[in-house]
Amino acid sequence: MRHKIAGKKLTADTQHRLAMRRNLARGLFLNGRITTTMAKAKATRPFVEKLVTRAKKANLLKDTDRAAYVHQLRRLRRDIPDRSVLKLLVENIAPLCADRPGGYTRILRDAKNQLGDNAPRAIWEFVDRPETPDEGDEGKDKGKK
Repeated sequence: MRHKIAGKKLTADTQHRLAMRRNLARGLFLNGRITTTMAKAKATRPFVEKLVTRAKKANLLKDTDRAAYVHQLRRLRRDIPDRSVLKLLVENIAPLCADRPGGYTRILRDAKNQLGDNAPRAIWEFVDRPETPDEGDEGKDKGKK
């Protein structure tokens, strides 16, 4: 019996599961929106939400308590080894979520299923998503040329 054992295995061993979780979180932080399977999105969502909360906490401590700020950054660094992604999370994503008490991401069902195993697909995105430069320009230039 699996008493008090949380989380899904996702048919992967521990190291693969941790790497997959980090890679999904990294992709979400870099792009603001990713397409993955529903099971992976649901299993990784608490991990990402906790990272954003920790980044928000680090932002609050930035000007007041330098030691606590560095401690929060080191805790984030354990889960996000890439410094550029960590900087993006703390400086760009956390301020967007500053007034939101939780629920930073949403999981939407995709109409298509994944090729191969027919797994249901999901679009996973931030609720307050940072707008990338190429997203805002798509609809503006279509009819003018």
